[in-house]
Amino acid sequence: MKLLDKPKIIIPIFFVLAVIVGVVSYRFIGQTPVVTLSDSSTSTVQSESTINSVDLSFPKSGRLAEVSVVVGSQVKKGDTIASLDAGDSLGAVNQTKGALELAKAQYASLNVQYANAKLQQDTLVSNAHRTLLSSGLSAVAKSTDTNTSASVVDNNSAPQISGTYTCDKEGSYEIAPYASGATSGYSFLFSGLEQGTGNVAYYTSQTLGSCGLYILFPVGYSSSNVKWVVNIPNMKSSGYAANKNAYDLAVATRDQVLNQLEANLGKNGSSDANVAQASVDAAQGAYQAALAAYKNNLIIAPIDGVVTFLDSHLKIGQSVTANKTVITIANK
Repeated sequence: MKLLDKPKIIIPIFFVLAVIVGVVSYRFIGQTPVVTLSDSSTSTVQSESTINSVDLSFPKSGRLAEVSVVVGSQVKKGDTIASLDAGDSLGAVNQTKGALELAKAQYASLNVQYANAKLQQDTLVSNAHRTLLSSGLSAVAKSTDTNTSASVVDNNSAPQISGTYTCDKEGSYEIAPYASGATSGYSFLFSGLEQGTGNVAYYTSQTLGSCGLYILFPVGYSSSNVKWVVNIPNMKSSGYAANKNAYDLAVATRDQVLNQLEANLGKNGSSDANVAQASVDAAQGAYQAALAAYKNNLIIAPIDGVVTFLDSHLKIGQSVTANKTVITIANK
């Protein structure tokens, strides 16, 4: 009896074969093949799960100084696994690194010098400005009564202004006394640079705002129809011109000193004057070049893997030919 004459047997067999073919096709069809080079340099086509290998060589000739692996050694990406005698190259690296550190230290020193100079010059300018704003301050009468002469009131009743003006904003205070229940019978409002109130006192100076100024009214002050104006700075004072010149000179000196230091640091946009930064950049370039030259004496693992080939002629003290494969690493 032929097998085909028994459909109850043949149908299940074909079904099983179809399932097997389907599984195999699903697993392998459509996957990208991977080409790797074996130790004999012959090409083979395998699936993605096949281990890839990397052939390594020295980019220059030289005498072998060290090899730290054998066939079967596990290596990590970045490990130095072999090196040539590189005394001169290593010396150049150390020398240029020292020059770079020196250039950076000099640049840092200039930064410190700049910071100290800026602090000093800003203090001088600030002090000159304080003197300009605080010197010769006085209250000038501003009558609110058309029948009252402001000059007469000013001569007899002007309050005294003292203290050091500690704020930077320029402008004026307007002081308006008024009758109140205070001991002296008067209080005052002030506005302008600051706003607030106070009581007229005859023997003790009262604070005028929060910028360091004080006001003292003359004994028996009894005028509520006059306002007093205190200008900051007082351009009519006898010392104003000298103080203004001193302030302007301090600003000009600060600008000159800091501009020169900024030029040395390259902070003012002048690339040709950036001496310190140029020195750092040059030293950095020399160091990088020396480091690159030194690395030509090394074989560094580019991947994690296992050493699968080691040139049998790779012995300490032996000469090595450039670009000849001496080590092969296979992916884990």
